[in-house]
Amino acid sequence: MQKLPHLTHQTATRHFMDRLVTLWILAMVSHATWAQTLGGLSRARTTLQTLKDNLDIILPIAAVIIGVIIFVLYSAEVMRKDDAIRWGIGVLLAGSAAELVVLLWK
Repeated sequence: MQKLPHLTHQTATRHFMDRLVTLWILAMVSHATWAQTLGGLSRARTTLQTLKDNLDIILPIAAVIIGVIIFVLYSAEVMRKDDAIRWGIGVLLAGSAAELVVLLWK
C-alpha cells in the first residue's frame, strides 16, 4: 500500500516539529540547571516567598474592606439585594480561601 504524498509531507513536518520541541525542552532544562548553580533561582525564590507572605496578610484585609463596601452600598440602596449577596459570598469565599491557604501551607 502506498502512502499519499500529502500525508508523507505532514508526517515529516510533524517529526521535525517533535524534534524541535524536544530540543527546546532539553535546552531549557539545562538552562534552568545552570541558573540554579549560579544562585539566580534562590533570589527568585526569596522574592516570591516575600510576595506570598505579603499576599497572605493583604488578601484577608482586602476581603473585609470589600465586604464593608458591599454592605454600605446595599444599605444606601445603590446595590440590589441579590447582587449584594452574590458579591458578598464571592468576597467571603476569596477571603476564606486565602486564609485557608495560609493555615495549610505554613
